[in-house]
Amino acid sequence: MSVRDLSASVGNGGANDGDDVFTVQMLLNHVDPGSGGPDPQLDVDGLVGPKTVAAIRQFQRSQLGFEDGLVQPGQVTFRALKGFFVAPDAFPDETVAGAGAFRPHRLVYRDVRLQGNRPAGDTVIEVNFDTPLQFFLDSAADTVAHTADPVRLKLMAHGRAAFVQFCRENLTLANLAVLSVLRGQFVAGVDLFSCSVAFIAPGPGDGNVFCSRMAQLLDTFVRASTATQFYTVGSAGAGLDFGRWEGTVLTYGPAGNVVHVENEPRF
Repeated sequence: MSVRDLSASVGNGGANDGDDVFTVQMLLNHVDPGSGGPDPQLDVDGLVGPKTVAAIRQFQRSQLGFEDGLVQPGQVTFRALKGFFVAPDAFPDETVAGAGAFRPHRLVYRDVRLQGNRPAGDTVIEVNFDTPLQFFLDSAADTVAHTADPVRLKLMAHGRAAFVQFCRENLTLANLAVLSVLRGQFVAGVDLFSCSVAFIAPGPGDGNVFCSRMAQLLDTFVRASTATQFYTVGSAGAGLDFGRWEGTVLTYGPAGNVVHVENEPRF
């Protein structure tokens, strides 16, 4: 897994695009305090404030012998930060099960308001506007109980920041706690194939908080994008296909922290 490149500068006087800030904050948190990393770790929120600038300066003092508080694409500070990156050991498919990894059982739920043909997966379940969320909770638990391989949940539905149009009740910050009954079930992680779910916005529409909380509730890795997603409806044989993710894709660890930032990876 590689680190996405920056599109512009981050830090003191930088352009400070949210996706670039995510990347720099995540990388800084990979640096141990003895090597100039922040202690305590930064909130990976895509926003540049005094703590992020101070962390950049501290890293530069420790590793590079200067401090301007600015990380620029392809330049020495960014290259040095990437040297400390350690990819998460439980994502993607080929690494979740360790040595001699088994391919995870792909449990796919699609809300049919997302138009297209039935998607591919090992277990595929379709829901609609009248399906109670309890059906998802019960059927997912039952699938995990009868599957020997680690399960990776893939939700396909319309969405926006901190909102997934899924089943009758949808998934929002207000009702996300219902997922706690599935804690520890999806050891191979969760993919949210919905538009802009991880996008930062103030108040109850903060996708960063939504995805972080979901990862903590489920005690697993959750991957989601900050951008609008595109897909093909597919055919009866092939099913709908997302191809590549669009935009910046964030992976949240079980502790709720951002552990990886990617740019348009293939799902």
